[in-house]
Amino acid sequence: MSKKHILNYYEEMAKTIKSPLETRNKAKDSTCYDVALMRGFADKNYDLLDLGTGTGLMINPLVDDFRTIVAIEKYQGFTEFISKSPSVEIINADIMDFTTTRSFDVISIFGVMNYFNQKEAEELYKKIAGLLHKNNKSVSIVKHQMGLRESFTVNGWSEELNKNYYAEYRHVDLEMEMLTAAGFKRIEKIDIYPQEYNRWENTHFYALVCHL
Repeated sequence: MSKKHILNYYEEMAKTIKSPLETRNKAKDSTCYDVALMRGFADKNYDLLDLGTGTGLMINPLVDDFRTIVAIEKYQGFTEFISKSPSVEIINADIMDFTTTRSFDVISIFGVMNYFNQKEAEELYKKIAGLLHKNNKSVSIVKHQMGLRESFTVNGWSEELNKNYYAEYRHVDLEMEMLTAAGFKRIEKIDIYPQEYNRWENTHFYALVCHL
């Protein structure tokens, strides 16, 4: 199953992007809900690792809520919009290749996991579990569209975007099973958006709050 469609899509966007909201594609901007959720787990003594930061829509408002924020984003064109605060470290890297010896109090990955197949996602969840501090306060927050009735994949032409597109929408129960297999002991499913943000009948946005 090729991911070249989504890689090409975002590579092209990163070269021409003029507004940070372009990464939302045709969807409504959900930043206020994402930020509100994250603030519930923030602390000025905590270090946040955000994977797949994009243009910083979520982390820019959180600069004063965490001690440090490490933002991992593959596309340099997107990182031009991320806060230049001294507490923010930007690393241009593919999150599958990113490594560090540091541990973090909070790890977030929003709107990214659809672009990885199940095997890749399982590897990434294990990596995230390994990067969290080993205590009962540390948390990883995973948010993306998930299948409601079944898992399915979009891999081809998108009439809405007028581009080739790739995304894997795994059933929410499967996603939680994968996180459990990665080492998370407690997972809370949160429905964080008003219904109008869930535009498709067969997918739904959930946030999964995961504790070791």
